[in-house]
Amino acid sequence: MEPKKEKKEWKWPLGIFLFYMTFVIATLSFVFFTFTQETDLVVEQYYEATITYQDHIDRSERALNLDEPLRVEQTGDYVDIIFPASMRGDGLTGTVHLYRPSGSSMDVKLPVDPDDEGVQRITLEGKAKGLWTVKIDWDHYQTGYFAESRLYLQ
Repeated sequence: MEPKKEKKEWKWPLGIFLFYMTFVIATLSFVFFTFTQETDLVVEQYYEATITYQDHIDRSERALNLDEPLRVEQTGDYVDIIFPASMRGDGLTGTVHLYRPSGSSMDVKLPVDPDDEGVQRITLEGKAKGLWTVKIDWDHYQTGYFAESRLYLQ
């Protein structure tokens, strides 16, 4: 006589339970993953920035229409911001923003502080390699200007 083989029966309530638990675990894992991801915004106060965007456009146009444009030159571990000759001396205020698109934690903001020749030298030593954007937002005797330039550090 041959031994009887028992036929294994699939219990459908157990299958439903396993499917449901797999779905719940996968959903909770995805939620946990999304909450642990770091998000960097280009501008923290997005709404306020959109309201004043026309001012930004006007400042950019003024900078483009200068007789002698602002120049940004990279030399080795330095970036030189060369202001127009007509703006040398007093009356120059503003900020220089070294913006890193891949991570706002690496951004640097500095005051506009050119020397007597109208050149502001900023060291790039210790900065991460890759793409950087130099954003210069400056005022010369109550008239605002804005310019930006891209740098690639190797």
